[in-house]
Amino acid sequence: MTEPAEGRQYGEYDVESFLGKGSIGKVYLARHRRIGRRVALKTVHLEQKFEDEEDQTEFYKRLQREAELCAKMQHPNVVTLYDVGYEDDRVSYFATEYIDGESLLARLRRTRPLPVPEALAIAFDVLRGLAYAHSKGVIHRDIKPANILLTSEGQAKIADFGVARPLNSSLTTTRSLVGTPNYMSPEQVKTTPVSTRSDLFSAGVVIYEMLTGVKPFTSPDLSGILYNVVNLAAPLASDVNPAVPKSVAGVIARLLSKKPEERYASANETLEDLDRASQGEQLPPAAEIETIAVTSDDATTPLPGTIVARSFIRRPIPGAIFWGITFALALALSGSVVLLRKRINREKPTAVLTPAQIEEAQSKERALEAARRLTAAGRYEEAIRDYDVYLARYPHSIVARNERDEAVRLFEEAKPKAEITEIARKPRQKTVEPPPEPPKPPGRWQRFKKWLRAK
Repeated sequence: MTEPAEGRQYGEYDVESFLGKGSIGKVYLARHRRIGRRVALKTVHLEQKFEDEEDQTEFYKRLQREAELCAKMQHPNVVTLYDVGYEDDRVSYFATEYIDGESLLARLRRTRPLPVPEALAIAFDVLRGLAYAHSKGVIHRDIKPANILLTSEGQAKIADFGVARPLNSSLTTTRSLVGTPNYMSPEQVKTTPVSTRSDLFSAGVVIYEMLTGVKPFTSPDLSGILYNVVNLAAPLASDVNPAVPKSVAGVIARLLSKKPEERYASANETLEDLDRASQGEQLPPAAEIETIAVTSDDATTPLPGTIVARSFIRRPIPGAIFWGITFALALALSGSVVLLRKRINREKPTAVLTPAQIEEAQSKERALEAARRLTAAGRYEEAIRDYDVYLARYPHSIVARNERDEAVRLFEEAKPKAEITEIARKPRQKTVEPPPEPPKPPGRWQRFKKWLRAK
């Protein structure tokens, strides 16, 4: 849906057309009136009001932080920030690189899963962009398909650093979930400190979705998604889609490890293994892989906790693979001749959950834990009652329903089985017949009849 844009001006920019609505306002295609450069102009125009002044202050601090972080980055796989506008000392718009293409989210809506060569090409670009951002001490914290833009040539660029934060930042958001639930890392869900490995987990979810066509931790309700992210081990991508090489599936599985220390140490290390896996090399198990220290090419000492980028040199791609990738990309992009007119993010907006929402999710988790403890203790009837109470309030919870069915099964198995006792039959006593009575002597009448017969 478009809207009139004639006559609109923001600083030195003249609006040409309306592109869509973003998370914080409207997005326009605009042109700098002096140098003629076309930009995507992201304006700040909130429809909802802030709950209090503290929330408003935190929101504008976040915008300023985004401006400062993006200003530090110039990389082919990161959307470039050209300019920032201010009104009353507050950020009023961002002028960023205009991408003549579409988002990965829009691409996935047309084709699920993506062809393996195309998905891997996008994965390489995303990991290169993350390696660069991490080298600048920036954690994105919201890697998802809607924040990955694809140019008309097929190159992927990371966008929207709105919830990014620098390493060792003093800006905190107490008891808040920041990110998009399906793509959050376990540490984000648990609101514990995040590192660059959190971005690698989110990238792993995106790569998994591109190659399989499904999200690994999806669920009908928010609490189910958060529970799955923390507890559920996703099936191997090669099991879901046999076209995915097992070595590539192994790289993704390591990215999706629940513990940060079990994932790759850096995006560069991930790139190397994914490159080898895509060429058919068998990689050693994760436990046997040593973490190699990365050093900078210059003498500048990095900030504490900063991952320093190194140049990533890929081995020559064999001709068959190169032409296979080229052909797949040509097919995928042949239908995208028309210029992109709008990029409306229809996915769930970035989730910054309120304390009330967090408390509800934690309350639901406590209720499930109580029922699980009762099941583990063998108190199945009580556990089933607790699950019934939970499902009466949250009838669409697949996790609770499955666990209740398991408790019912265990309860049925634990019931004492009726013992069939054979009634002992008493032995039949033999009837003892009395001895025959001695014959009585014949009476007079019998003697008379006998005498007559004898005559």
